[in-house]
Amino acid sequence: MHAIILTAGEGARLGSWTSNRPKGMVPIGNRPILDYLVRGIVKSGVKKIHMVVGYSKNSVMSYFGDGSSFGAKISYFFQEKRTGTLEAMRIGMSDDISDFILVPGDNYVSSDSFSKLRAANGLALLSGKADRWSKWGEIELEKGKPKITFDNPEAYQRIHFTGIAKLNSETADELINCSGKHIGEALELILPNSDFEVVESKHWHNIVYPWDLISGNRVAFIDNQLYRSGKIERNVTIKGEVSIGKGTIIRSGTYLVGPISIGDSCDIGPNSVIGPSVSLGDNVQIGSFSEILDSIVMKNCEIGSYCSLKGTVVGENSSLGSHVVAIPSSRDIMYFNQTFSVSDRGAMIGDNSKIGNRAILQGGSILMNEAAIGDGELYNADFQGDSI
Repeated sequence: MHAIILTAGEGARLGSWTSNRPKGMVPIGNRPILDYLVRGIVKSGVKKIHMVVGYSKNSVMSYFGDGSSFGAKISYFFQEKRTGTLEAMRIGMSDDISDFILVPGDNYVSSDSFSKLRAANGLALLSGKADRWSKWGEIELEKGKPKITFDNPEAYQRIHFTGIAKLNSETADELINCSGKHIGEALELILPNSDFEVVESKHWHNIVYPWDLISGNRVAFIDNQLYRSGKIERNVTIKGEVSIGKGTIIRSGTYLVGPISIGDSCDIGPNSVIGPSVSLGDNVQIGSFSEILDSIVMKNCEIGSYCSLKGTVVGENSSLGSHVVAIPSSRDIMYFNQTFSVSDRGAMIGDNSKIGNRAILQGGSILMNEAAIGDGELYNADFQGDSI
C-alpha cells in the first residue's frame, strides 16, 4: 500500500507564515504539520509515499529528502498550477498504485488514525469531530451508508470528513472523472453508489486560520517527542513533559511547566516562566523575567526581558523588545473580509517582524510578515493586510 500526500498549496489564510513554505511546513509542537502525518503513515506500516509538491517545494524536499530518515521511501510529484485536489491526486497516482491512503498535508490527525484506516476492510473515510465547519464536508449516515453534505449548519462536535481516505485506483479514477476540482465534492456524488466505511480519528485539528495554530499546538503535544539535551543551570524547576534540544541553555531561576518543546541552540532566562503548551523553535533567545504561556515561537526569534506572551504566535526571524505584552482576549475580528469570533488568543505575529519595547498587542491582532511596531505603541487592529 502507498500513501499520497497533497502538499502543493500555499495556504493563503496563513500568509503571514507561508511566504517561504507551504502550509504543511508551518510548525506546531515544534515540528511541521507534515512531519506528524509522515510519521503516522510510516508507523501504520505504509512505507511508500508519493508527495505532491508545488508552492515552495524545496522546503518540503529538503526536510524529508528520500524519506530514509523517516523509515520510508518518498517520491516527489509536481503540481505547478493550483488545479485542485482531484488533479493533485491524479498527479500522485502511478501505474503501480492499486490501494492507497490519500492525505491532504495541512491537517493534524493523531498518529494512530492511519493504522485504523489501513485496518478497514475496504474503502474508508477518516472522520473527526469539528469545532467549526470544514471545507471537506460533514459526514452523515443514511440507512447505514455515509454521505457527505455541505449544508453548513452549526458545526461544533458534528462529524466531518478530514479529507483523508483509503481508496483504490478504480474509485480514484471515478472521483477524477467527476466534475469539479474538490475531493469532498466528488465524494458527495459517488458515495450513494459506493461502499465506504467511516473510521473516526481520536484527534483531528483542521488548521485554516492563524488562531488555529494555538489550538493545533496544544493537540500536537499528544505526539510530543521527548528528549533532554543542552545545559540546565542550577535552580531551574522542570515539571511535566519538557523537551530540550542540543546546545540550549536554561538559565538559573527559570520555571518550566510541560508540555513544552524547546529546539536546539536556544538561550532561556534567567528567571523566566515557560509553559504549558509552548513550542520554541531552534535558536530562540528569551530574556530574563519573561512569561510565555500557550504559545508558539518559531525559529531564530529574540524575545526581550519582562515580556508577557499568552496564546500568541511569533513568526520566525522576529524580534520583540523588552516589556512587550500580548493580552489574550475573546472578540469578533475581521479577517479577509469575514467576521470571526476568536476566543482567548493573544497576537498572531508574522515572520520577520519587529516589535518595539513596551509595545502592547491586543488579543486577536494579526500582523503580516515584516510588520513593525514602534516603542510604546498599542496595536489593536484586527488585521493589517500588507504591511504596517
